[in-house]
Amino acid sequence: MDEVIQEILKEPRFQEGLSSLASELGKSRDEVERLAVRSFTEMIARHDPAAVAAYKAIGALFSRRYRVDVDHGGLNRLRELDREHALIWLPSHRSYLDMFYLEQVAQEAGIHPAFVLGGDNLDFWPIGPILRRAGVLYIRRDTQDDPVYRFALRSYLGHIVATGQNLTWSIEGGRSRTGKLRPPRYGALRYVVDAVRNTDGPDAMVVPVSVVYEQLAEVAAMTAEALGGSKKPEGIGWLLRFARTQPGRVSTVRIDFGEPIPMRERIAQIERDPRANGQEVERFALEVCHRINRVTPAIPTAVVTLALLGAERALTLDETVEALAPIIGYLSSHPTAPHMLGPELRDAGWVRGTLDQLTDAGVLNRFTAGDQTVWYIAPEQHLVAAFYRNTLIHLLVNRSIAELAMFMAREHATGDLRESIWNHAISLRQLLKFDFFFATRAEFSEELIAEVCLIDPAWEGRQVREPVVTRAQIDLWFERSKPHLAHLILRPFFDAYRVVADQLVRWPHDREVDQEMLLERCLGYGQQQVLQAKLHSAESVTLELFRNALKLADNKGLLVGKGRDLHERRKAFADNLRAIIDDLETLSRMQRVHPS
Repeated sequence: MDEVIQEILKEPRFQEGLSSLASELGKSRDEVERLAVRSFTEMIARHDPAAVAAYKAIGALFSRRYRVDVDHGGLNRLRELDREHALIWLPSHRSYLDMFYLEQVAQEAGIHPAFVLGGDNLDFWPIGPILRRAGVLYIRRDTQDDPVYRFALRSYLGHIVATGQNLTWSIEGGRSRTGKLRPPRYGALRYVVDAVRNTDGPDAMVVPVSVVYEQLAEVAAMTAEALGGSKKPEGIGWLLRFARTQPGRVSTVRIDFGEPIPMRERIAQIERDPRANGQEVERFALEVCHRINRVTPAIPTAVVTLALLGAERALTLDETVEALAPIIGYLSSHPTAPHMLGPELRDAGWVRGTLDQLTDAGVLNRFTAGDQTVWYIAPEQHLVAAFYRNTLIHLLVNRSIAELAMFMAREHATGDLRESIWNHAISLRQLLKFDFFFATRAEFSEELIAEVCLIDPAWEGRQVREPVVTRAQIDLWFERSKPHLAHLILRPFFDAYRVVADQLVRWPHDREVDQEMLLERCLGYGQQQVLQAKLHSAESVTLELFRNALKLADNKGLLVGKGRDLHERRKAFADNLRAIIDDLETLSRMQRVHPS
């Protein structure tokens, strides 16, 4: 029997859990232990030097077109933490290459290797056996019906952490299909939190990690899945195709590290907060995601696709630079917005290079037969362009909410404008909470004030003397806040929510909602609306956005129940979304009439 399995079987906590589970299942301890050992055999991994070297060689073959740009300062600080703590790396997940790059830079910095949680869909010959001996811990995708397997997994992860070894997995549970961070999965995190709570050694340090790519060959396949396409199974054929589709020119992968979180200490703090209400792991996961976003930079492909998607037409190089100027000006002036942009905005070299890079990748088309060369989003590539744009969307969402809340107050408020702006902003935050990771309400309030101060630097000093916001003040803010970003950033989400809301209104109010059937209807209805030009963009028609819209509807109690009252509440939800979209459309028209 494997020595690691023997060590786990001797642990008092494992034996206590074994007895409890056997009693719960009505089986003998020996039978449950036998099943647990069989589960351990599936998942046990190790760090064999020969396999680690082979893994590095395989990874280098697949990643030969990428140049790694890493936060060396953060890495050096983590090397010091690694001496006394288990590091729990929780990276964003945009590519199968994420874990390879993270392990590569960590080990080159002298940090102990981590065990990597991977889905058993990647456990195929010949790469599966190699990666298992290089530290990849393969786990089943679905463990719902196997309590013994879940118990074994919890015990193994607990053993790894309790013995001070490093561990990593994607907190999203799968690659992003839209470019932005997905909602977290809690399963593995619960097991690790449970293990850390019950160990007496040094606290485990959770490391939020951002991994972002200037160019990514996987995007086309992922966006097809977002439209309801089936995912091709992994295997040797898939592996060879993956290797062939890597970028044609050298591109950059950027790795940044958020502020590490002492897990045991932070969970204890959350537990003392009466508002946690048993949701400690969920709140901890959201904090990790928030910290990942805080260090995820705006990259050149993101700002260029933002400009082209916003223009909705072909642009010359000079027009692209002009469109980028206010966006880059905002990012450069924002105290907490990291970016990887050209050193000089007036030097269009990096802009031209990014346009050419996106053209080579098929995302843009280049037209050269006229007086000037122009670039535009290629047919059927809007979702791909939106993927790149969405890698920076978290940096612009607060600004967009502030802008839209100010506009809604100016257009619709009948009382105090300051209070109206705040109420609209909180309402928008609540509607978007399943797609974005927001700070606490108090921190969010401070962030909104910071956004206003970027628009009107004198406002912070005037707040005490002039506590009342006037319409003239809001008009001044709009004049200074060009370009307007709300319609570019928020409209795809509210359009997607409106599609789901419309289908909920049409769903019989005396019949239980079949969510998969509803999602299928939303895809068809959304595509129809795009063809009829009743929906602004095809990027709103994705399963990922629709699923988050369903979470929002469920949170509002619109999926469960029957009767006319439920129908009326669904209709009110759809009407509210339609009103927000009307305001976004007005903002869009204002921008077209008065460009920056």
